Amino acid sequence: RDTNNPRVGEDMRNGQDVTPQMFSDAFGFYGVEFGNWVEQTKRQSDLNDAYDALMDMAAILGIPPKAISLNGELGLAFGARGSGGINPASAHYEPSKIVINLTKKSGAGSLGHEWWHALDNYFSRSRQRGGDFTSTALDVSLAARKSQYFNNTSVRSEMIDAFGRVVRAIKDTALKARSSKLDAKRSKVYWTTGEEMSARAFE
Repeated sequence: RDTNNPRVGEDMRNGQDVTPQMFSDAFGFYGVEFGNWVEQTKRQSDLNDAYDALMDMAAILGIPPKAISLNGELGLAFGARGSGGINPASAHYEPSKIVINLTKKSGAGSLGHEWWHALDNYFSRSRQRGGDFTSTALDVSLAARKSQYFNNTSVRSEMIDAFGRVVRAIKDTALKARSSKLDAKRSKVYWTTGEEMSARAFE
């Protein structure tokens, strides 16, 4: 959509503004950062909105809110890590810093997408086999095709199989065809990469 509609759902914070301590206690991110250009009123509304969104996502996924921070390894930034430019991204995930950045103007609505990238990267780091994302790993690709694979990582085979089912489910949709149309306008593939399609499917 061109605009984000106001959230409709259970009031998780009893009508009060979220304090940094409340946010930290609820999710356990290793850090939350605001850019210099994010004014105080915007900081408060961003914190409130992110709190609501993350609580909703935890409820939908059936996981404790603390699990959202991926064992406290994930950081969150609001308008602090972008560089602007022509057609800047609304948000991005940085595997090297393990942080999600939401831009000041248009980051809202991208949190779920970027969180999937963080989760995808979390299991990749746990595997210690190179590559930033589990969704594009060879054994996951084999699992998606229901082929045998050798698991020599610390990640359980059940998780590799689960990622394989996600990849297989995506291939059974028209997502790749739609993504290919977007990539036709680019010099380098982006929308059809495994990590991007899985994040868009989760979103």
